[in-house]
Amino acid sequence: MRPLLAALGLVLQAASAAPPAPADLAAIVTRIEKGDTAGAERQLRRIVAASGDPAARQLLARLYLDQKREAEAVAELRQAALVGPLPRDLGLRLAAAEMADGHPALAEQQLRSVATRYRSVRALLQLARLQTRQKDAAGALATLEQARDLAPNAEEVLNAFAQVSLSLRAPVPALQVLEPLARMYPSVAQYRYMLGVALMQAGDVQSAVSPLREADRLEPDRPLTLTALGLALNNLRTYAEAKPCLVRSLDLDPDAVDTLAALAESEQGLGELEAAETHALRALARRSDHAIGNLALGMVRMKQERYEEACAVLERALAADPASPTAPYQLSLAWARRGDEAQSRKYLELYRQKVRELDLRVAEVRAKTGLSGGGMKR
Repeated sequence: MRPLLAALGLVLQAASAAPPAPADLAAIVTRIEKGDTAGAERQLRRIVAASGDPAARQLLARLYLDQKREAEAVAELRQAALVGPLPRDLGLRLAAAEMADGHPALAEQQLRSVATRYRSVRALLQLARLQTRQKDAAGALATLEQARDLAPNAEEVLNAFAQVSLSLRAPVPALQVLEPLARMYPSVAQYRYMLGVALMQAGDVQSAVSPLREADRLEPDRPLTLTALGLALNNLRTYAEAKPCLVRSLDLDPDAVDTLAALAESEQGLGELEAAETHALRALARRSDHAIGNLALGMVRMKQERYEEACAVLERALAADPASPTAPYQLSLAWARRGDEAQSRKYLELYRQKVRELDLRVAEVRAKTGLSGGGMKR
């Protein structure tokens, strides 16, 4: 009853600011305050049936919510929303109900209304989550930009903004919020992990190793962190360091495709070709277009001197990750082994182009974020 009573003052304020209503809501509020909820409900029902007064509907909905009669409350809120905008709390409640009932467009309508009228960060966060579930990551990022304008230092806003940026493979905006997040909350492993992933997306793999190690220290045995750290160490060709991270990650999550592929890459780098081939094929059986799985298998085929097969697999790796220089470099070697110098030169030039592009991207990220670190190799 206490949350309901706290809301009654808002009801009366809204009623006094609106044109005269057919209902004497003040008298009904008094009945509720005295504990006569059954009588208040009967009176509200009569008013709603006679006039459809939206203020009465809202008060009836609040009464239902206080009594845990969710379905009846939502029905009244839907009718009230057809007449005019709902108060902040009821708009958010209706938005949640519409989402639960599979009506995302109606939920979005309520969230946008609340966000616009009340400059509500909470509504914007919920709208961004809705847009993310609807696969509209770009829309979610724009919504979170609005939330950042209203609450530039709010942890929940910055975290959501970083996650959506990473999903869009947009490392610059992610880094702009993750660096301060990691600094403000040094004991939160998730922010260190995300910072490392953002640096990897930016191409600055060497700089990614430190935050990933710290994330693993703060929260040991987290498969995502171990795999990301293994991938970064593979990229730096420190395969002996990478392999234990990836073996442990695979122990914790045996079906993780990214981990299988990364472990194959470590093993081929260590000359363990049979194990590398097994793990690469397992990864590709789950995802035939996996970039690192194809790259690892292609490098195994190179060491097995099966150059024609290597070319086919490495072409798939290149198609899956066109920005990486590694696949074109290996293709230049494979075609040279096959005696086709023209093809070898073509891929060698492509490799050099990808390295230049990657170096430029790292420089751009550092200029825009103010971060600095070591170079990259892949």
